[in-house]
Amino acid sequence: MKVQVDWLKEYTEIDVPADELGHVLTMAGLEIESHETVVLPDGEASEVLELNVTPNRGYCLSHIGVAREVSALLNKSLKLTDPLKILEGESGTVVVKDRIAVENLEPELCPRYCALAIENVKVGPSPKWLKDRLVAIGLRPINNIVDITNFVMMEYGQPLHAFDRDLLVGNKIIIRRAKKGEPFSSLDGTQLKLEEDALVIADGEKPVALAGIMGGTNSQVSQTTCHIVLESACFDPATVRKGSKKYGLRSDSSYRFERGVDWNGVVSAQARAALLMKELAGGEICSGRIDIHHETEKSISIALRVSRVNQLLGASFDTGQVQNLLSRLGMEIAESAENMQVKIPSFRPDLSREVDLIEEIARIDGFDKVGTVFPMAEVKSVKVTARQKILKKVREVFCYAGFSETIHYSFIECAHAEEFLTAFASEQDRVIALKNPLSSEHDTMRTSMIPGLLKTAALNLSRGQKTLKLFEVGGIYFANASGERTEKAVLSAIVMGSYELTPWKPRGQEYDFYDLKGVLETLMEHLHLKLQTSLYNGSLLVPGKSVQVEAGDRVLGYLGQMEENRVGDMGQNVYALELDLGALEGSLSSTIRFQPIAKFPEIYRDISILVNRSVTSQKVADLIFETGSPLIQKVQLYDHFQGKKIQADKKSLTFALSFQSPDRTLSDEEVNPLFEKIVQILKSELGASLRE
Repeated sequence: MKVQVDWLKEYTEIDVPADELGHVLTMAGLEIESHETVVLPDGEASEVLELNVTPNRGYCLSHIGVAREVSALLNKSLKLTDPLKILEGESGTVVVKDRIAVENLEPELCPRYCALAIENVKVGPSPKWLKDRLVAIGLRPINNIVDITNFVMMEYGQPLHAFDRDLLVGNKIIIRRAKKGEPFSSLDGTQLKLEEDALVIADGEKPVALAGIMGGTNSQVSQTTCHIVLESACFDPATVRKGSKKYGLRSDSSYRFERGVDWNGVVSAQARAALLMKELAGGEICSGRIDIHHETEKSISIALRVSRVNQLLGASFDTGQVQNLLSRLGMEIAESAENMQVKIPSFRPDLSREVDLIEEIARIDGFDKVGTVFPMAEVKSVKVTARQKILKKVREVFCYAGFSETIHYSFIECAHAEEFLTAFASEQDRVIALKNPLSSEHDTMRTSMIPGLLKTAALNLSRGQKTLKLFEVGGIYFANASGERTEKAVLSAIVMGSYELTPWKPRGQEYDFYDLKGVLETLMEHLHLKLQTSLYNGSLLVPGKSVQVEAGDRVLGYLGQMEENRVGDMGQNVYALELDLGALEGSLSSTIRFQPIAKFPEIYRDISILVNRSVTSQKVADLIFETGSPLIQKVQLYDHFQGKKIQADKKSLTFALSFQSPDRTLSDEEVNPLFEKIVQILKSELGASLRE
């Protein structure tokens, strides 16, 4: 919105330079985008400010609206005339209803429509002062009639439109919806086929204007025009905006109607334009006005408490100061007391609550005067739940191990939900179907997150990603036979593909069961839990290459190689892990006991044995620990070998053993017999032999 400083001075006194005026307006919420000096056709210079008017301040899309702000901010008087009173003595004897008839078929979309008739006008060039006003703010003068409507729009913020009365069929104006496919040619030359949602101003046969947006070529004012019908109306903002966007027509009129216009300004602006037309075009104004409105504008009154003003602003205003600031904005105070009633003017529809008035008080008094007060607040420690700690640790461990976290919909295909139902539910439980699914691929609440991970893995494989390490934390859902629903928080992870090229891993070897188990062991160590495994009896994993994961007496989930028929066309082995986080949380100890660092050194021994392939490394480690207690502290497997250099039914396991005493330094004489005992027990219990 461009405003000419000299134009503003016609309505209020401005005793500050334009730069300072721009700063004052900016600090009050009307940001100045530019300040320029415009050279008029006669060489005279004029200062112009361009304002960035926010949508809630549509009343500032006019020079009078900005002048109201300036007068309030600078505490100067406002000089406005009342064109309605002047019009009463300037009207002729011909009654307007004898010249034009108006019918409003859409009162909800056009709450108020006013029409004046002006006869015997002489269309011609506008006077210099009018041209200068328009040129200064970037508008092109056309003729005196059109220029007056543009001038008054920029003065009052009320869009107007002048019709050539002789081009209106039947001397009639009808506000109605457009007919489907009805043709319309706008003033800018755009040819349109209107839809039924368009609001038009029509004569007895055809549309002559797209309501609130633009007039038509079939009723425009030309050099031959003699009689004018002057329209001033209030249109529904949403309808104008939709029509403007749909038909690609943007105008100064639509810009203002979209933000709402002053109900009372409809007649004031129309009277001002009619008087100018009589003055500049020699017209005769018909007596009366056609004013159609289905309801009367209701005055708004808001209760305001001075104590609340001071509380919110941290100020110490008294009743008189509050009344002075609000009256400068054109508001009337019904009761000057601690609790006052404030009457809101019709040009400020944005004010509807007490806090709105308080903001206006701060804005006019100056935001820079609001004192800086630091909040007084008690800093309390944030309590982190056990579940939150687990989730944080899960993400840390898996991300540090090179996994990528995924997030999927909680809905999957019914077939996949049925297939993975037994992951954590019993055979009697059933899936939960959605009543209004997104698609057939998302019609059931997920019973496992593995299907989602597999789908993402397949997508990444198709894009050339050869190694995939994915995990997700989320909920799974199922219901029992009676319909009672259950939600479980679950951790799911999959790994597949070859090792990345690093110096720490053998090139070409693929991720396997032990890689995923190692990450799980790391997580359990961080949670101070001992990982236990047992035989897995489910149908999701390959027998002999999968385990059930336990902690204490709780079953947490499963880990192992997935069956080929469940992973689709992957072309490689997929290893999966799923844990019930609720069970994991229940396994955590309420207290963690720490022990002092040992004062005496450890003694290390390595043992490499051959055992049958059916013997698990965990069984060997447990037997070593049981035999070497209490001096043995650690039993760690660091090598597992099967190959041509040993018997086909054997495997080689190498463990690192650590012995330590809390009260003395151990000697070889104490450790060697214990080591021999371990060897003998392994031989007798498991048929193991030392590998040479």
